[in-house]
Amino acid sequence: MKSKVINISLPEPLLKQIDHSASLSARTRSDFFRQAARSYLSNQAELDELYRYGRAQAKRLGVKTEADVAKLVTEFRAGK
Repeated sequence: MKSKVINISLPEPLLKQIDHSASLSARTRSDFFRQAARSYLSNQAELDELYRYGRAQAKRLGVKTEADVAKLVTEFRAGK
């Protein structure tokens, strides 16, 4: 896979933490950032799927406000 070199700016304390973490796992900075980007994108995709599911369930149940959620929780806990 073709790679492209990029430049980013980071606060020095954060870069020190990244370098330390990368060295503990015998990885380069580039490896660290590649894995971090993959993890972020994967987590974001999972969150997007969860939000889509939540919106669909809210629509199905007629939930429009936080008060509606509280009411459903109360009813569920009461065994309704």
